[in-house]
Amino acid sequence: MGREDSLRRLQLEELDILKEFIRICQENNLRYYALGGTFLGAVRHNGFIPWDDDVDVCMPREDYNKFLELKEDKFRDGYRLVNYTNDKDYRYSWARLQKDTIKIINRSANIPREECAWIDLIPMDGFPSKGIKKIVHKTRLSFWWNLNQILQFNELVDQKRKRSLAGTVAIKAASLFTFLNKIIDYRKCLIKINETLMKYPYDSDTEYVINYLAAYGFKETFERTKFDKPAKYKFEDIEIIGSADYDHILSTIYSDTYMELPPLEDRNKHNAEIVEAGKDNS
Repeated sequence: MGREDSLRRLQLEELDILKEFIRICQENNLRYYALGGTFLGAVRHNGFIPWDDDVDVCMPREDYNKFLELKEDKFRDGYRLVNYTNDKDYRYSWARLQKDTIKIINRSANIPREECAWIDLIPMDGFPSKGIKKIVHKTRLSFWWNLNQILQFNELVDQKRKRSLAGTVAIKAASLFTFLNKIIDYRKCLIKINETLMKYPYDSDTEYVINYLAAYGFKETFERTKFDKPAKYKFEDIEIIGSADYDHILSTIYSDTYMELPPLEDRNKHNAEIVEAGKDNS
């Protein structure tokens, strides 16, 4: 199977998982919003970004927690909700809805890992706007996030992602401290990251909300009012929910040039491939 065919097949599997997620949200009256590359894909391409290989949706923390509490029988056969509280081998600080019947191999980190096809479910929390509260909150989040990246450096950190010089130096420095994973359990970081985020509830009086666990961290901080008016957007053969003010959301993350296609050399995000039956993927 060619690279483009493999990518498209993976996208369609993820689309099926997204449909299951939306069905569950509708049946249980849970809020969600497309964000990141999924929202950009909906606005710019009416579907997947052609070279993208994942789906990102965020949920206000209250709705996210309700989603995590759903019984297994709420999900159709073959679909399963996983997170660090119900799977001892799970390595992420957010949850995933996955399709157990589809196996993929992810080659982005130093250690390739075989996983089920998934979509990422990311909680959105409140965020203090200024002063000492903001400084302390950012410092705590940064500490636990960066420690987690060090502890799971070989398993999680994307070695193929394009970074600034400062980012490249930081990655090199982090690789020198991976021995800490023999001393500290990474699961403590996952718990602490979420405990810290929950200090400021989404449905509180903070002026801003943050999608911190997504790809761009603090950059995904938005005015709360931008999510007061949801809107529907075409995504492949379905509609998904996003902020009605897509320009504010996408320009905050990607700058005001988000509608421009990146150079060809930057359109190579596909690091996960479906594992073919009987095929050696070593």
